[in-house]
Amino acid sequence: MAADEPDQTVETQLHAIKADDAGFVAALEDVGMPVSDLDASKGHYFAIMDAGGQPLGYCGFETLNEATAFIRSCVVPAPFRGRGIGAEMMTALVDQLTADGKSGLYLFTMDADPFFEKFGFKIISRDDAPDIVRATSQFSLEDCKDAVLMRL
Repeated sequence: MAADEPDQTVETQLHAIKADDAGFVAALEDVGMPVSDLDASKGHYFAIMDAGGQPLGYCGFETLNEATAFIRSCVVPAPFRGRGIGAEMMTALVDQLTADGKSGLYLFTMDADPFFEKFGFKIISRDDAPDIVRATSQFSLEDCKDAVLMRL
């Protein structure tokens, strides 16, 4: 393996990162996902890394109440797509949130609804969103006005 190639062994543990992590922000911007509300949200953000410590994907969530969380800002940078990293990341995040007692998980997506459906998420109407989801920063962001709302 060349020195500049990442170790392809994925650690499924999520490692906490800050909202302004440069790699995280760049990955979101590269795919046109919103970054304007990262610092203002009550989000917890994570990276999934290879065995050498290189981030391969990012995700986050906001705790809305004791039983509800809003998953947000999930992205795998282009060089690492198609390797199952997104699935590993979502499995780890959903497992963590459900173990923490979250029975209502919500997210927005512009075009990845088939991916999230693999984890049991279902598309719901924005009109059916509970008030606690409507109160999230992403619900009112212009960048998310055309996004599909999903619930697990």
